[in-house]
Amino acid sequence: MTRFSPPSRREYLRKQKENHGRHLFGVFPAQYPREILWAMNALPVEIWDPPLEVKQAHAHLQSHICPVVKRGLELILRGKADILDAFLFPHTCDSIQNLGSIVKDTLDPGKPCTFFYNPRAPFGNASRKYYRAQLRDFVSQLETQLGPMDPTELKRRVDQGRQLAAVIGRLYDRRARGALGASNAEFYAVIRQGEFLHPDDFLHLLEGFLNTSKGEAQKGPALLLSGILPAPPEILTLLDQTGARIADDDLLACGRRLLVPPGKSRDPFEALTARYFAQPPCPTRGSSVEARVDYLLEKITRSRAKGVIFNTLKFCEPALFDLPNLVEAMKREGVAALILESDLGRGDAGQMATRVEAFVEMIT
Repeated sequence: MTRFSPPSRREYLRKQKENHGRHLFGVFPAQYPREILWAMNALPVEIWDPPLEVKQAHAHLQSHICPVVKRGLELILRGKADILDAFLFPHTCDSIQNLGSIVKDTLDPGKPCTFFYNPRAPFGNASRKYYRAQLRDFVSQLETQLGPMDPTELKRRVDQGRQLAAVIGRLYDRRARGALGASNAEFYAVIRQGEFLHPDDFLHLLEGFLNTSKGEAQKGPALLLSGILPAPPEILTLLDQTGARIADDDLLACGRRLLVPPGKSRDPFEALTARYFAQPPCPTRGSSVEARVDYLLEKITRSRAKGVIFNTLKFCEPALFDLPNLVEAMKREGVAALILESDLGRGDAGQMATRVEAFVEMIT
């Protein structure tokens, strides 16, 4: 085990601004063309689950809004996002789109707010044309803030996106084969550094982790983790303590979006378009339940997982709509399934512990 210790996010971001002159974009989940930001000397800083108790955000949101949106808004309201220069709101779901409207139109954060609208399935030629237009419009919006983009630099960053996907793919493959000497908690601590590290630094980190994590995984049962986030962190610690090994994942923050590289086209806009339409099934992209079931079963077979943990977020409508059908499909195929629900609060761990321990014991 390599015992990875993550850097201080705030200190790292401060140095990125002061030493490299980079513009910091607070990016809400999940799908966006990060290579374009990199090419314009802008660093995406993804906002998923900041460790804040939600207090002020309640005055602006309904009670039945997912914790990712609540915590993101709390971060802004408390002034914890003041180091950022701008915000980006991809249209991942209605809640995030509405959050963007709240921040831009009612809070007036004093920073540019940019929106990116991903198409939804079923996909066809019109969807691809629309996506390419969205990419070019995104560049135009950024150029008004950051100046002209260098096309050569965009090509270089798209190549770097391919490198990152390849290294992450090697880590995922090694883990699926049981040949990764790292705990569940450490694996995701490393993978999630890409949410704020510059790609040069993230690639260096991943390559080092790939070299130092050689070895056999713990001998417990293999699991598939499905959902939005590998969070709260306590769930990973619980699985480590029971000896269970996450052999693969179907997580929006991780496997669903990090393993597919940009396409091979020399045109960077076409390469980025190809990447988006090659992404695996996801409810935020309008994928069918049937496609998701096939994808999960393929991952289970490949990783020899003995069960699936559906780690859901409270009030995450895209994920919750599919959940009953996914669980029923797993039962039909003889795959054990456990549903966990979290609001990312500290009280989640105690509620989860008994159920996780019983599930792991059942499939061992």
